Amino acid sequence: MFSYIHIPFCSSKCKYCRFASTASLDKLKIQTYTEKLINEIENFNRPLSKESGLKSVYFGWWTPSVLDIKQISKILETLKTKFWFEENIEITLESTPQNINSKNLVSWNNLWINRLSMWVQTLNEDSLKEIWRDDKSVILKALDEVKKINPPAFNHSLKEGGLINISLDFIIWLPHTKKWETKKDIEYILENYPFIKHISVYMLEDHYYNFETILSEDDYLQEYNEVRDFLNTRWFNFYELSNSAQDWYECKHNIAYWKHSEMLAFWLWTHWFVNNTRYSNSETFKWYYAGKIEEEKLTENDIFLEKIMFDIRTNWISIEFLEKLNKNKIEEFLETGFLEMKDDKLILTKKSYSLGDFIIREII
Repeated sequence: MFSYIHIPFCSSKCKYCRFASTASLDKLKIQTYTEKLINEIENFNRPLSKESGLKSVYFGWWTPSVLDIKQISKILETLKTKFWFEENIEITLESTPQNINSKNLVSWNNLWINRLSMWVQTLNEDSLKEIWRDDKSVILKALDEVKKINPPAFNHSLKEGGLINISLDFIIWLPHTKKWETKKDIEYILENYPFIKHISVYMLEDHYYNFETILSEDDYLQEYNEVRDFLNTRWFNFYELSNSAQDWYECKHNIAYWKHSEMLAFWLWTHWFVNNTRYSNSETFKWYYAGKIEEEKLTENDIFLEKIMFDIRTNWISIEFLEKLNKNKIEEFLETGFLEMKDDKLILTKKSYSLGDFIIREII
């Protein structure tokens, strides 16, 4: 079993953010909602398909690092009591650079948090200012702080402790960024901070967020492919369209999600999947407080469609699914070079990495 904890508080809301979060660090509000979250975990009573311990805990969306150590500790303690932790559990904390300092790193380490995901997005100062993010100096200072603790050799066991997996996020096609700039940013960081083992590269749709960008659409895809090729030379493998890692450092939570594994999730606007049922908490604080949860029992066809959508993001579709898909469309994409067959699997090609969602809609 895997679990996801959504913490919707941020010091400021990024310009491109369209999700359920609030730009408020009011301590009373955070404590109130933390208590509600703990209560939600304690009173969880949905039927599970099987009894198992938690393999991962993922603190995400949007700035869980704003929680104080006692709050994080209490959440983990409640989860462990309710579901129990497997020995090699992965505990991830997403953080903004401004929350990374020596005190927090030591405290998180003492709580057995063994994976840290930090949002970089870009090192371009003008772009960071435009999207309302921390400036470059704050990002590099945070990385310097992580560097000081000298992450130990890879070991998933909680008996050893330590921040063993450091992940960074980047976004291509942000305003003011030039061609190949994302690649240069990643090169710079890996040269100076070689302990980084996981890198996520997302492609922002500028037409949705109405940004003025320098890159053309062709540059956009070329940049993404250049980043992939470069990371491959540094032994990073893309195990999903946006996520790459060196061997043994893939995110357990991510893999579980794309494999359509059962997932528990708590807090505002979370969606989770247990016993062939999709549950959704309210996206407003008012109705979340009231305990409003929507349920949808998934049919075999629903589950099939979701698996196909997840499969394409991991860059392949098993041949066993092909009979249920649109053969004419598949042939069309094969002929135009957007798809290819390899080892009895249907996979995306370089020129179609950014078209996965469109291709799925066409072949279903």
